[in-house]
Amino acid sequence: MATPEGYSTRQLQTWNMRREGYTLYEIGRRLGVTKQAISRTIKKTEAKISSTLETTAKAAKIEINHVDASKGILLGFSHETGDRVVITFSTRHGPHIWHHGSQRCEGCGLYSECMRLILDEAKDRGVELTDEERGYTPAEIAREVFSRVLPGVEP
Repeated sequence: MATPEGYSTRQLQTWNMRREGYTLYEIGRRLGVTKQAISRTIKKTEAKISSTLETTAKAAKIEINHVDASKGILLGFSHETGDRVVITFSTRHGPHIWHHGSQRCEGCGLYSECMRLILDEAKDRGVELTDEERGYTPAEIAREVFSRVLPGVEP
């Protein structure tokens, strides 16, 4: 795993474990530190993730509607494209922007890369996709995945 710039391996490992549902005590025990140390690490990491998501949104001129750093998700709106947007942060890929209503996936030169990224997102977030859903475009899969991860993102 390549560590996104500005994050330590320990920060990302701790954040991932918390996202997977481990308690502070369980994470501390696995990593050999106190739950207080884990709590501090998670707070610092979530502040960084929130900043990363917000900076990505601002750079892409996306209006921010909601940020959930514990899940690594920002909901927003792009006035340029007229699309709702989900910006995600993952320990494998860092930040990524997903346009909700994108009909431009077919024929795009980045189709395969986006497909790989969204299937990684689904796996990392514990979202099981059916064979039918795996046949959707990356934008359609993104809507399915994020609607299961964060209420308010409609498929």
